[in-house]
Amino acid sequence: MEHASDLSFEEDGPKGHAHPSVLFYNIIAVSLFVITALEVCVLYPPLNQMGDYIRVILLVLLALGKFVVVVAFFMHLFFDAPLLTFLFIVGMVIGTGTVVALIHVMPAAEHPLKPKGKLHGLPGATPTPHAFEQWRQATSA
Repeated sequence: MEHASDLSFEEDGPKGHAHPSVLFYNIIAVSLFVITALEVCVLYPPLNQMGDYIRVILLVLLALGKFVVVVAFFMHLFFDAPLLTFLFIVGMVIGTGTVVALIHVMPAAEHPLKPKGKLHGLPGATPTPHAFEQWRQATSA
C-alpha cells in the first residue's frame, strides 16, 4: 500500500492542505462495491456449497477489508498523524476484546421459537410438524 505522501492530491482548502481527488474516492467506492458483490456471491451457488466455517471466515475477512478501507480513507486515518491511527487501533482492540469476552461469559439464550418440554413420549425422538402442532395446542389450552 502506498503512503499518503506518495499519492498525488489536489491542493485546496483554507490552509492549502492536500486532499485526495474525486477520482481517488470513486476508485475507493468501486472497490467497496466489488467487495460487497463478493460478499453477496458467497451466499449464492456455487459458493454457498462451501463449508459453513469457510464461508464465515471468508465473510469476516471481506468485512474486515471493507472496514479497513472505510476507516483509512473516509475517516482520513490514512492521512492523519500515526498517533491518531494508533489511538484508534487501541480503542478498537479494547472494544473488540470486551465484546469477545462478554460473548464468552454470557450464557447462550434459548431460541424463543424452540418448544419447551417433550414433544413425544420417547426421549430423543425427532419431532414432526404434526407432533409439534399437537404439543402447541396442548400447551396453549
